Amino acid sequence: MSRQRGMVLLLSLILSLLLALLAASALRDALIETRMTGAMTDGLQAFEDAEVVLLAGVEELQRSPPDRCSDCQPPPRPHDLQGQWQKVKGGYFHLQNLGETDRAAHMPEGERFTLYRITAVSQQLAARQVLEAVYAVPTAQAQAPQRILWRQRLRGD
Repeated sequence: MSRQRGMVLLLSLILSLLLALLAASALRDALIETRMTGAMTDGLQAFEDAEVVLLAGVEELQRSPPDRCSDCQPPPRPHDLQGQWQKVKGGYFHLQNLGETDRAAHMPEGERFTLYRITAVSQQLAARQVLEAVYAVPTAQAQAPQRILWRQRLRGD
């Protein structure tokens, strides 16, 4: 009889250990999912901030368009914010005059447009987002800039 009591104790300890391992595994999975959700939320917030900064760049373009740039390459490392960046709430933007053309994408042929590139960077460091857009403004008459190209720049870009 006493041997059987020892066996029941051993079986209950083994079952308790298995349940503890199962609970620890579930807790670890929940923690990983919570971290992933937080990172995704940070990324989405940074993306929205970059969109707001891009719109601030468009407003600056309408107020005072820049002169034509001599070297119109996009900022080489926008995640590091080196060069001439304008700070606004939520991030930074870089505005460039790319020059005139009569062959702007999605615009009427034969009409002349001045093209501007705006690179917007969200302020967050961990989930920083970089957006780049090209806007066309008719040279003949003053109109609101129209976005003709848009891209999201990743860390490797």
